[in-house]
Amino acid sequence: MRRSRFTRTSRALAAAGAVTALTAALLGTATAGTALGQEDAAATEGCAVIDLGMLAGSDDAALEAQGRWTTEDCDSRFRAGSDAHTYRFQVAEAGRVRVSLTSEEADSYLYLLTSDGVRITGNDDNGAGLDARVERELAPGAYLVEATTVGGRSRGPADFELTVSRVEGCGFVRLGALAPGADLTASGTWSLETCGSRFVSTHPAYNYTFDLAEPAVVRIDLESENGDSVLSLASLGGGIIGANDDGGHRRNARIEQYLQPGAYFVEATTYFARDYQPLQADFTLSVRIVDEQARRQGPHLKVEAVRTPAVVVAGDPFTVDYRVGNIGRSDLPDDGTEVWIYLFGQAGQDNLDPLSGIWDAGAAYHTGETTASSASTRVDEVEAFEATADQHGPTWVFIGAYTDNPEGVEVAFHGIWHNLMVLSGPTFGPVDVSVGFSDYTVAADADDGGKVTTSVTRVADPDAEVDPEVRLQAVYTAGVSTQILDGIFERPAIAGLSEESDPVRHNVANLSPSALVRMFGQMYAASLDASGLIDGRLASEVIDPVAIEELWLDAASVASSHYASTAKYWRSLLDLDEGRPELSFRDARAVHSQVAYAESIVAPAVAAGDIVSTARSAEEGWDDPDVQKMMAEQSSCRPGENALRQALEAAGIDNIDELLALDAEMRLERPVHGLAVDQTLCAAAAAGASLSRFLERLSLDGSTQVGEMLGLAPPTQAVETPEPHRLRIVVRLGDDGRLEHGVQLSGGERVLPTARFLPAGAPVGGWRVSGDVEVDGNAIGKIRSRRVAGGRTEVGFVGDDGEAITPDTAFLPADAGVGIWYRSSEIEVPAAASLASVDSAGE
Repeated sequence: MRRSRFTRTSRALAAAGAVTALTAALLGTATAGTALGQEDAAATEGCAVIDLGMLAGSDDAALEAQGRWTTEDCDSRFRAGSDAHTYRFQVAEAGRVRVSLTSEEADSYLYLLTSDGVRITGNDDNGAGLDARVERELAPGAYLVEATTVGGRSRGPADFELTVSRVEGCGFVRLGALAPGADLTASGTWSLETCGSRFVSTHPAYNYTFDLAEPAVVRIDLESENGDSVLSLASLGGGIIGANDDGGHRRNARIEQYLQPGAYFVEATTYFARDYQPLQADFTLSVRIVDEQARRQGPHLKVEAVRTPAVVVAGDPFTVDYRVGNIGRSDLPDDGTEVWIYLFGQAGQDNLDPLSGIWDAGAAYHTGETTASSASTRVDEVEAFEATADQHGPTWVFIGAYTDNPEGVEVAFHGIWHNLMVLSGPTFGPVDVSVGFSDYTVAADADDGGKVTTSVTRVADPDAEVDPEVRLQAVYTAGVSTQILDGIFERPAIAGLSEESDPVRHNVANLSPSALVRMFGQMYAASLDASGLIDGRLASEVIDPVAIEELWLDAASVASSHYASTAKYWRSLLDLDEGRPELSFRDARAVHSQVAYAESIVAPAVAAGDIVSTARSAEEGWDDPDVQKMMAEQSSCRPGENALRQALEAAGIDNIDELLALDAEMRLERPVHGLAVDQTLCAAAAAGASLSRFLERLSLDGSTQVGEMLGLAPPTQAVETPEPHRLRIVVRLGDDGRLEHGVQLSGGERVLPTARFLPAGAPVGGWRVSGDVEVDGNAIGKIRSRRVAGGRTEVGFVGDDGEAITPDTAFLPADAGVGIWYRSSEIEVPAAASLASVDSAGE
C-alpha cells in the first residue's frame, strides 16, 4: 500500500498532538459513556456478549473475531428480523479506532455502542463492497459492537469476520517551513485503508502541517486525476480558516489566502466517501508562497465575466458568453505557451482549441455584447459556448481558463461560477384564448424548484371543470400565441423577408414535415415544367444557365407574394382589439403551419432569388466576393442522398429519374440551384424536430390526441439509423517530442483534427483532448490521450455524444520510433446526427 512519502519527526508528532487537541475541541471525541445519538438500545435478554479484550495503544494492535449468522441467533437491537452478535472491547489509550465487519455472503451492518448499550454510530457500506466499517476517535474505556445484517434472516445464514484495530497514518506529516521560492510538496494515495477524515470519517484523508515565518499569500493545491479532491486549512488560533472543493483546474481543490505567521494544518481528502471512490486515487499536494510583485508585473489571465440567460428551459440550448483577458503588465510569451478556455457544468462541458499569440498585456476578448467592456474586442478564436440543461431546478456553469507552458505543464488558472435557473417548460400568461365557442384563460407558472404547472380555466366560469380535449387545445393555442406569434417577425429565418410584394394567399394543409416535403415536391416539379428545362433536355439541348436563374427568380417572386399575404394575416392577429381573446385554436393551427412553410420553403427560395439578383448586378458576376459570401451562408446543409427523390415520390411525380438527372446538371451549371433545393429539404426535415420540441416544452408531446387535433399524419417510413464509423486512432512521434494524433477510417482515409498534438512535457495522468474529428463535414468526436507511468501514452476517443471509447489496443510504447504512424485497434464511433436523419415524430 502506498503512503505519503514523508516520515514523521518528533516536531511533527508535537504538531500532531496540537492539532488533535484542536480537532477534539471542534468535533469532540466519542467516549465510553457519551451518547452521540441517544436511542433505546437495551441489550437483548439472554444474549451473550463476547469479550474481545483490550485494544493496545500500538498502531499494529488489532482484535479479531469470526462468527456466523445462523438465522436463529439473538435479535438485533435496531434491525427487526436480523440476527445479531454483540462484542465488547476496551480501549487503553485514546486514538483513532476502526471497526470492520466483513462477509462474503451477507450485506453486513454494524453498530458501535457505549458500554451501557447507548448507540454512538452505525454503518452499512463504508468498507469494500457491501462491508460495514466505523472509524472514530475513541477515549479510553469499554465499548460494545453489534454485528448484524441488512437483508435479515430471509437471506439465509452467513459467515462474518469482525476486526477492531488502530488506524495507521492518521497523524500529521510535517512538510517543513514555508519560504519564498521553496515550495512544499507531498503525494499519496487515497484508498479503502486510508485513515478517515477528522471531520467526516467516511472520507479518506491525509493530514499535513507547515510553518510560516512571515506574513504572505499562500497557495495550496490538491490535484488528482481520479479523485475529486477537497482541502481544509486550519490554524491553532483560528480553527478552520479555509476549505475548498473545485477551486483549481477541473475538480482539483485550491486555497489561496493571506496568512499570518504561525503553524498551519492541512487536510487532503475527497468529495466522495470511500465506497464511492476508485479503489485507489493518487494525489499531489503543493504549498507555496505567491510572489505578489512578480504576479503584478507578469501576465495574468483571468475570466472577467460570464453571462447566460437568468432563466432557461430544460432541453433548450442556451448561449454562455464570457470575457477573458490578460490583466497583467506583460505579454504572455508566444513561445508555445497556450491558453485553454473551457466550459464545465451540469449543462454540459466543452473546450476551445488552445490559444496563443493573442495575449498581450491588457488584451481582453468578449464573446457577446453582454460581456463586452470598454477595453475588450471580439476575435474569431474566442467563441461563446452553447449549453443545454436536461433537468429543471437551480444549476450552474463554470468558465475556466488555464495556461500551459511549452512543456504542457499548467502554470496558471482562473475561472468563474455562474448560477441560473432551469424551468421544466416556458412560463407565460395569463393568456385568454378561444376554443370552440368558449374563451379560456391559460397560465404557466413555475415554483421555486423550476417545475412549471399550466392551469386552464373558463373565463365565464372559473370553477367549471374543463374537458381534457379542450384543455389540450387551449394549452396549445396559448403556446402558439406566446412562443410563436409573439416575436414572430424576429425569428431568424423570417426577419429578413420583405412584406412589400403583392399578397397572394396560399393554403398550407398542416404543419407536418411530410406535408411540407410533399408540397415542395409538387412546386419543384411544376416550376421545372414551366421553365422549359425539361423539354430542352428531351431535345438534347444544353442547359441554359440563365433559365436556371429565371427559375429561382420566379420561385422567389411567388414565395415573396405568399409571405406578404401570410405576414398581413399575422399582423391582423397581433392587432386584435383589447378585450377579445388573443388567439383561437383554429388560428393557432394556421399560424403554426404558416411559420413552418415560411421557414422551410419561402425563406430558401427568397435567398436563392437574392443571390441571383446580386450576381446579375455585380461587375464580377458569380465571382463577386459578396455573392460568394451569400452562397457560403447557404452551404452548410446536407439533406441526404435520396431526399429529393423522396420529396418527388411524396408528391406523386411520375418522371422522377428524369427530374433527378436534370437536377444534377443544373447543380453543375448554377450551384445556387443545389443550395436552394438542399436548404429547403433540410428545413422541411428540421420542421419535424421543431414541432416535437414545441409540443415537448408544453408537456403535450405524449398525447396522441394532440396529433389528431393538429391533423398530423403518421410517418411514411421509418428513419434509418446511420451506420457507425469504424476507425483506428493513429499516433506518431515527432522530432520535437510531441505526439501527433489522427484517425484512419475503415476505407483507409486519414483524418487529422486541427488541434492534434500532445506536448512533449505533458504531465503523467492528465487527459488532453484534440479538436473535432470531422467526417463528411460532421464532427463525430475528439481524440483523447494522456501520458502514463513508464513512458507509455494511452489514447482513446470521445464521441459526439460525450461517451468515452477505449480501444482494446490503446497504448503507444515508450520506445516508439520517430515519424512512424502507430495504429490502435479498431473502434466503432456513432455517426453524427444530421438533418436528414431527424425523426419526424409528431407528423
